[in-house]
Amino acid sequence: MDIHITTRHCTLSDVDHEAAIEAAKHFEKFYSTIIRVDAIVEEGPLAKSCEYTVKIAGQLIVAKESGPDFAKAIHDSAQKIQRQLTKIHDKQTSH
Repeated sequence: MDIHITTRHCTLSDVDHEAAIEAAKHFEKFYSTIIRVDAIVEEGPLAKSCEYTVKIAGQLIVAKESGPDFAKAIHDSAQKIQRQLTKIHDKQTSH
């Protein structure tokens, strides 16, 4: 699994960078054959946002969240990805 972190209009602290990577590594617990994970962390005028794009075989899953700080945005977008991966995994295994 390839993990790529991109920042736009900001610099990411080491703690937030590690949190984004750890959240991406945790996705494999919900779906084992992930090809690539892209995280785009961006700072806007009003809020900070994080967008995860996860590529699995034949599908692309995207989740974006904003928050007052990067930690909350990373956590919330990772939660959305985990829900989507769980749903896809359950559909594939129940058929």
